[in-house]
Amino acid sequence: MTEARFTSSKKLTIIWIILIILTLSSALVGYFKLSGLYIVSFVLLTVIIKGQMIIDYYMGLKNVRGFWRLAMLGFIFVIPAIIYTGYVLSSSLTF
Repeated sequence: MTEARFTSSKKLTIIWIILIILTLSSALVGYFKLSGLYIVSFVLLTVIIKGQMIIDYYMGLKNVRGFWRLAMLGFIFVIPAIIYTGYVLSSSLTF
């Protein structure tokens, strides 16, 4: 039992470090004022990865089936898709 608990704690620590690295990479994009389609894609991809990891490991919904998992995953994929579509459409408009 102690070994399983240590493995779980170690796994969550590694996931936390990954989340920190992804957050810092997104913050650096903002700090250096980078823009463009590839940058927006990168930031939205980090949002999706971070959201998926939080839902799976910290909220404990990895093995849950049904409404709650689908609702959470919907937010993770739909909202960035709307933002990405808005960015692409606004950059393609010329006045």
